[in-house]
Amino acid sequence: MVDQPLLYKPHPSLFPVMLLGGFTGTVLLTAALRLTASRGAAVIDLPLLMGGLFSGDQSTAFTAGHALFLVAGILVLLLLALLWPFAPGSRFTFRGALVRAGIFGLGLFVLGGILVPLLGGLSRLPAVSLLEPGPFGVGLGLRGPLQLLLATQLYALTAALVAAMPQGLQPMDAVGWGWWSHSSGESP
Repeated sequence: MVDQPLLYKPHPSLFPVMLLGGFTGTVLLTAALRLTASRGAAVIDLPLLMGGLFSGDQSTAFTAGHALFLVAGILVLLLLALLWPFAPGSRFTFRGALVRAGIFGLGLFVLGGILVPLLGGLSRLPAVSLLEPGPFGVGLGLRGPLQLLLATQLYALTAALVAAMPQGLQPMDAVGWGWWSHSSGESP
């Protein structure tokens, strides 16, 4: 009788996985922001607001803002990496990732709502009135706070799902098809 080999399934540490989650969430959020703006909708342009801190030139502010937005999006996840083990919800399930992402997204919503008018007030861009949506984006009407809430939730959910995948969450679990990869292929 031949012994079955031991299968070692290492889990990477949370830190590099959270950096990957921050990168993924930031890229997805930036793409959604650019797509929405290209459709003619008024958006809270966080990268441009951030770039306006460094330059009054639109092109330079756009480039610097997106670079800073990417770095900030990755580094913000360091906070989540520190708080991840203490957050409510299971560490190994899709529902747990949703709970953790929702809580973290609400925290980012509050932080973003406070920072948006500050960034608009410090901006060097000449057309700051178009960029300054006010606290929580209320200058855009109901769309502003809704955009900010959806953006922070999208970012947090993406980052939490990426962070949960090495801990046992499979990509098919995220769409409700966990039975596909965890059992014999039969639906529950």
